[in-house]
Amino acid sequence: MNIFYKVIITFCLSAICSYGNAQTTIQMEEYGGVYRIPCKVNGAKMKLIFDTGANNVCLSLTMAEYLFDNELISKDDIIGRGSSTVADGSIVDHIKINIKDIEIQGIHLKNVEAVVIDGQNAPLLLGQSAIKKLGKWSISGNKLIIASGQKKNVALTKAEIDRLIVEADNAYKDEAYYVALDKYGILYEKNQLSLKRILKYANCCLKAEKDDEALEACLSIQDKVEKTSPTDKAELYYLMGICYTRMHNDDLAVKFIEQSKYYAKPWSKQQLEAVVWLSVNYGLKNDYLHATLILEDYISKYLTAKKLKPTDCWEKSLSDEFLGGLYYNLYTAFEFGKEDEKYLVLSAAWGDKNAQDLCDEFDLNYSSKRNMYKYTY
Repeated sequence: MNIFYKVIITFCLSAICSYGNAQTTIQMEEYGGVYRIPCKVNGAKMKLIFDTGANNVCLSLTMAEYLFDNELISKDDIIGRGSSTVADGSIVDHIKINIKDIEIQGIHLKNVEAVVIDGQNAPLLLGQSAIKKLGKWSISGNKLIIASGQKKNVALTKAEIDRLIVEADNAYKDEAYYVALDKYGILYEKNQLSLKRILKYANCCLKAEKDDEALEACLSIQDKVEKTSPTDKAELYYLMGICYTRMHNDDLAVKFIEQSKYYAKPWSKQQLEAVVWLSVNYGLKNDYLHATLILEDYISKYLTAKKLKPTDCWEKSLSDEFLGGLYYNLYTAFEFGKEDEKYLVLSAAWGDKNAQDLCDEFDLNYSSKRNMYKYTY
């Protein structure tokens, strides 16, 4: 047997303590000094090398094409592109995908990140993106032993579920996101969260900078959300867009935030957040012109829909905090200079409190009617 695997096996047997009596034993196949484990990848049978040294599940391009041809993966499962270091030390390009389900003898691992590598000798590996989802495990000879764990065997009573839901919802309402995350997390692991609460749980994960957990939660309900209300779709796609932004996958980030903007109710806070975040994404790509145009275009369409002119805040003494917020985002997003203070003044004149405070600080008069001749859109 390969010396590396002997070391790994010895380490696992010595380091893992007893974790309850219930366990699952899986027979593995020894193959050229390594172990292969029988799996079902999105329902397709295959054998993957159990490789603790690999960061991700690894599929060959041939296998990925088979899954695609049989509609077991789709274009929507593609996360992005990257590069990998293979066994001989060379660096190869890969495509990163999401596998919705890997089944190992009745154990289902949901939403597992995998890489697809081109090449005839690309190995089929069960790496850490899947192994870490197994929980406590050990190897004895050619047997993989997975401990069920005491937590898995402890069911929540209805009273406990109801209490946790109330506590989580109250914490979320009070913006105590870390408290809500703990409560929702327990319920999420027990499959006791509704679709809307999974969206809240994902948002809490993002607040706690647990981007992988947030994306996993979103992916777990993507199919269900796509059959529900536009509002839920807008929320899901917005959260996924933020996840991909933080993961530096600009193309997917823009794709999902565009969808969020499309499904959100026109001129709602939800749509505004999508527009602002979309603009930010283009800013992160150093496409500042496009980023600015997104906000300017949205303001123009809002003014047309509401039959307003930018100077109506002075001419008709009108107030509109939503419009004020739009102008404020246009002012703050890219640190405009003195020549663009008109956005700040317009924001304040339309009623945005943050803009009004800044105008007072900078000694800018935003309430006088004469400003409409100086600050025009």
